[in-house]
Amino acid sequence: MKTKRIIAALMTFLLLAGINLAEAQTLSKKERKALKKEIKTYKKNPEKWVRMQKKHKKEVANLSDEIIALKAKLTEMENLRTERERLASELALLKAKYTSLESSMPSTKLPAGTVYQVQMGYYEYLDLVSFNEKLKTIKAEDVNGKKRYVIGHFVNLMDAVQFSNDIKTLGIDDAFVSQYKNGTRIMDFDAMKAIGN
Repeated sequence: MKTKRIIAALMTFLLLAGINLAEAQTLSKKERKALKKEIKTYKKNPEKWVRMQKKHKKEVANLSDEIIALKAKLTEMENLRTERERLASELALLKAKYTSLESSMPSTKLPAGTVYQVQMGYYEYLDLVSFNEKLKTIKAEDVNGKKRYVIGHFVNLMDAVQFSNDIKTLGIDDAFVSQYKNGTRIMDFDAMKAIGN
């Protein structure tokens, strides 16, 4: 009875080890001899075979856990790759937008090639250099079929008043400071009242 259980266990072992009858027939003489020797060892010591089976089951469980962990890591890496591609695409769009905005910004730098400028005056004591950064725009506003020309934009009222006074020395006597909020002109604004004069 004990021998039958050992033989059944050995047959199970052979099945679990993945050796089918077709493979057994293709074994070389040396391989068959080694396999018979291993079977004899397990017949003499079935506890050794049980220990080996437990060890194999534990190794299979560990490998299964490792496979699950690696699959999770692979999924995470794929998600990171997808996020990286999305961010790279978004960055490319932002760079294109930045380049477009940068090229459309007015500049005091002269472009290459032949260009023309209008000189407004030549003065020894009038110095408008401090306003260069604020004077990059001259804008014509259409009002009831007429044009209203404004130059620059200032965030500091006193800078705007100073520039207005300097412009008046150029002979533009009707120059004054106007106020805009969110792109809309405030028609009743008076700079002199605002600064307390």
